[in-house]
Amino acid sequence: MCLAILGMLVAGYILYAHRAARLDLSNGDDAYTAEKSIGMVPASEEIYAEGVGFMDPTLFYQAVVRPDEVSWLAQVPEVPPFAAPNHAPLWWRLSLWWHGRNSDMKYFRTNEKWPCLFAYSKSKGLVYGTVEFD
Repeated sequence: MCLAILGMLVAGYILYAHRAARLDLSNGDDAYTAEKSIGMVPASEEIYAEGVGFMDPTLFYQAVVRPDEVSWLAQVPEVPPFAAPNHAPLWWRLSLWWHGRNSDMKYFRTNEKWPCLFAYSKSKGLVYGTVEFD
């Protein structure tokens, strides 16, 4: 019984953290985060983001996208599958792991503007990304 309650608390926390990370694009700060920091405002307007770190922050995000909205990934070098960084939010790590089991998940890495990681699943219409600010 105690394990079931503990499991429900953990699941509730993960669900709450994911929902709390949803950006409200009518809010100026959230719109700025989507447009300037992430560089993308998907047509679905469904984007989740959470910043981690104090001195050198990293922004982790997940967005529901159409294939034409992530066509820019064609210019980003593809890399072998990677695990989520240890400092990633729990909801982001679990979601990347869960959707990473799909065979169509592709992984990308670039250091062009800032160090960034991306994972994209065409079948799910999800893009995961990180932006490390120097």
